[in-house]
Parts: sequence; structure tokens; C-alpha cells
Amino acid sequence: MDSAAERVAALLLAFGRRGTTGDHSVSDLARAVGRERSQVSRMLQALGRGGLVEQDSHTKRYRLSWNMLVLAAGAGDSSLLRAARPVLRALVARTGEVALLSVQRGNRSLTVLREESNQSLRAGGWVGRSSPLHCTASGRALLFDTDDDLVAELVAADLTTPMSGLSAPRTIEEVLERLRIERDRGYSMASEEVEIGLTSVGVPLRTPDGELVGVINVSGPTSRMINRLDDAARRLHGAATAIEGTLGRMLS
Repeated sequence: MDSAAERVAALLLAFGRRGTTGDHSVSDLARAVGRERSQVSRMLQALGRGGLVEQDSHTKRYRLSWNMLVLAAGAGDSSLLRAARPVLRALVARTGEVALLSVQRGNRSLTVLREESNQSLRAGGWVGRSSPLHCTASGRALLFDTDDDLVAELVAADLTTPMSGLSAPRTIEEVLERLRIERDRGYSMASEEVEIGLTSVGVPLRTPDGELVGVINVSGPTSRMINRLDDAARRLHGAATAIEGTLGRMLS
């Protein structure tokens, strides 16, 4: 039998697995964790009193609180976060678009750092958000070193529920073909695959011994990004080199 702490952990993790919106109904969360709606409602009320989730007064839906997002921003590999933050800020200043750092967690791309300017499109991943691997620039870049069999295993569940009307790949063959192209050119690109009007470009980050530890990407309106893909990739490669150099010095 799982403990109360394990039940709370499962509920909090469910916020990162549910679709593309940050707000969730009690019923949706109950289905996600396989528990009674009344039990989940009581847990959410307790988490709300503790400042970990908040409820919209109009829709009655729940979202993670800023306290949780701040905790997420400080979690994980602090060396990677410290190395990336100033470089992403400079990248935002040069591109005017949102810049993000993501890492792989199971079959998801998890956003751990986000920088934006006042002119940035307020879209793309927020800190603590997880996204599918097969239809995001960060996700596919995280798969650059993954063999085809494991790619198929990681994306299989998401391919069974394709997002209608978007440009996401619908079969494992399409995923692998996009990966082959993106590996060859050195960057991933997802245009309107996960969100209409949004285009993202991603580049892997590696340790000095070549291990892929994360991805940085820039996201912006398709109308602005679609004719700037090569420039965005060039800037991302420069940013990745700077982050990797700092990370190497931190780890030496």
C-alpha cells in the first residue's frame, strides 16, 4: 500500500503529464492518478493551504503555485542551471524570443529554466512543464543520441493519441525520419507541432566527455521564426558552446 507522501507526490507529478495547459480539473487529476474524486479534492485543498497549488476562483481548476515553480527552477543539476542562465539571457536579448533549457525525464522533456524579454511571445514551456519527446524541438533534440528502438519505446504512448490538426508526426517512421534529418543538420525544429502559431528550434548540450545532458531552444511566433531558422540555430550553437565551456570548468 502506498503512503500518504507517495499519493501526494503522484498527484503533484500529474500536473506535468496533463496536456498543454497549466490548469486541471479535479476530475482530470483523479483519473490521472487513479483515485476517487473526493480523495483528490481533499488532497488538493490541503496542498492549497500549504501553498503548493492554487485554485482559479472562477473555473475552480487547479494549477501549480509559484512556490512550486520556484522550487522546480532550483531543482536538478544546479551547475547546468548556473551555466545556462546568463547565456540564455543574452540569447533572449539577441533574438527577442523565449529561450528555454530542458532535460529528459523518462519519456518527457522537462523545462527547467525559462528566460524571456518584454517582447517575447508568452508561449512555449514554463518551468516545471513536461512535454512529449516526439513533437517538440527540445524533445527531439534530447533524442539525438538515442537508438531507434529506444526512441520507438519512449514515444509509443504519445503516438497513440495524436494531436489532431497539428503538424506533429503521427507514426514512429515519421518521428525517426525527422530525427535523421535533424541529427544531420545539428538542430531540431518543430513548427506548429504542439501549438498553433509556435515554432521552436533546439540544440543539445553536452558535458566535456560528450554526454547529452540537456537542450536549449528558442520559441516564437511562426510568422517571425520561420524565416530565421538558420540564424536561430547558429545563435543556439554559439550559446551551447558557451554553456558547455562554463559547465566544463565547473566540473573540472
